[in-house]
Amino acid sequence: MMKLAVTMVVVVVAMAAAHPSTQERFVDNPTTANQVLDNIMERTLEKIVALGWDESKKSQNGKVDIPMHEESGTTETLEVTQVVITGLGSLTRSKSASFNADKTRLTGTIMVENARIAGDYTAQFPGVGEAPAQSVQGRVIETVDKLFADIVVNLDANLTPQSIRSYEVRSGHDDLTVTGLGDNNQMAPLHEAGFRKAMRQTLESTMAQNVKVQVNKAIQDLKAEAAA
Repeated sequence: MMKLAVTMVVVVVAMAAAHPSTQERFVDNPTTANQVLDNIMERTLEKIVALGWDESKKSQNGKVDIPMHEESGTTETLEVTQVVITGLGSLTRSKSASFNADKTRLTGTIMVENARIAGDYTAQFPGVGEAPAQSVQGRVIETVDKLFADIVVNLDANLTPQSIRSYEVRSGHDDLTVTGLGDNNQMAPLHEAGFRKAMRQTLESTMAQNVKVQVNKAIQDLKAEAAA
């Protein structure tokens, strides 16, 4: 899977408007599923801010070969540098959460809005059939309007989060912008398909791994606070 790293400017004012402060949203002794999940999100956001991910999250430069023509085995080589992911500071609950019958599990969905990954790229295609060889470079930006994680959290008798039982990531509509392909480039659709696949997978992987780690740390903090 492709790993990336990008540089972007985030408008913090919009994030602040979408997410009130912890003091406003955090609920002591929560009684509803929404309150429990909101508490987890607030603790997670604290960790995201502490890491600086609310502004941008850097990743490693990436290089990947993407199959573009199965019959010939032809691949396109993509390399992306100076890459950053933004939008993680928008993390919040999506829709209403719920308890199971005995309130030992919390089920809900969390999301990041306008998750974006961008970087400088080079793309090399060796050519196949009538498709000519090409080497192009420019800048690429992939934005996913909503990045979701369906989560189930184990609870104790006091509704205190204990651990993540399951965590499944899915994503919504995406938009790709690529510069440097040139006008009337017949290979542009192939290049764009390769970028869309690789960069979307990187965003989903970030939600599935990096964000999940912070959610789990938040849950463990809430568990420790309840036991203190």
